[in-house]
Amino acid sequence: MGKTILIVDDTLAIIEYIKEALTSYNSFFKFIVAHDGHEAYNLAKENIPDVVIINRSLPVMSGVEVLIRIKKNPSTKDIPVIVTTTQTSHDKLQSLIDNKAFNYIKKPINTQELLVIFNNALILSNALQNLKEHKQTLFAEKQKSESILKALLPAKIIHDIKKTGYSSPKKYQNVVVTFIDLVDFTSKTTTMSPRRLTKELGEIYSAYDEIISKFNCTRIKTIGDAYLATCGLPSENKDAILTSAKAVLEIRNYIIHRNMSSPIKWGIRIGMYYGDVIGSLVSSSNYTFDIFGNTVNTAARYQSMCDPMQINIPKSMKDVLQDKYKIVERLPRKVKGKGLMPMYYLHNPLPTINIPKKEDVLHTNKLCLMY
Repeated sequence: MGKTILIVDDTLAIIEYIKEALTSYNSFFKFIVAHDGHEAYNLAKENIPDVVIINRSLPVMSGVEVLIRIKKNPSTKDIPVIVTTTQTSHDKLQSLIDNKAFNYIKKPINTQELLVIFNNALILSNALQNLKEHKQTLFAEKQKSESILKALLPAKIIHDIKKTGYSSPKKYQNVVVTFIDLVDFTSKTTTMSPRRLTKELGEIYSAYDEIISKFNCTRIKTIGDAYLATCGLPSENKDAILTSAKAVLEIRNYIIHRNMSSPIKWGIRIGMYYGDVIGSLVSSSNYTFDIFGNTVNTAARYQSMCDPMQINIPKSMKDVLQDKYKIVERLPRKVKGKGLMPMYYLHNPLPTINIPKKEDVLHTNKLCLMY
């Protein structure tokens, strides 16, 4: 593809001379011409030429002023600018270099000198363009890597890895662990193509991710049709129980509304448990963050002992949520290694009831007596 050259001079004969000299060097150049400084600067901004050759003395705006403006503008600052001049004093020529001109050519213009300086400017222009494209590619790859990391690891863990190169295993206290499982997943997969199954899971898990992120919770991983998330990890959240309740109820509502329009109807089981967990990278060669411990195992048990479209929670969470949400007590269930454990279903928030203040009641009674 031909390079674009902006030639600026108030003398037409000089413009034609430069064009002819450069065309003999390469016949594929595209030339843009300006006759005054104001026009030159506007054309430079609009076209971003590969090289600018400009006369120092121009009407409206001098070539030096155009040079200064080009170098100050982020979109044009890397364009090599060659200045032609009749002023040959050391101070005048030095001012061009000080204002970041690539080089200067004394008038009358010598063709050989023009071609040598222009060729060097073009080499620089090509190098800067290649560097810019390389930086853009690196930036795009970095963004892609960041996106992958964000999908795999909590933000604080990513920060630790960037800062120190690793993230130490840690015990996190007061964490809500949530397991969400799709009901009858295996039987449904036998009737779906791999593409349709992947599409269904992609849409559902993307919605989960959005809701989990909205409530500042953390997606840990997906295991087939199971989705594991936490609240209160890696950053402590004193309202982790309440926050998690809001998140899972919104997830259940998403599935309910999705089933109204989707030909494939999904049911979910949600199990939650509150306690301490161990969080750690599980491999030094593969950045995968996982959580371990009794709280995780028990949350999985609560999910497996849950009816479709229900949210199964322990007593520790019931005690916090009972004033704000409808809680349905279940019969205790035997949990492996723990014996009988109380379980409760979490339902929608309780309706707000405005109880009148004592002073308002007294005031109302007085009014009634008056009339």
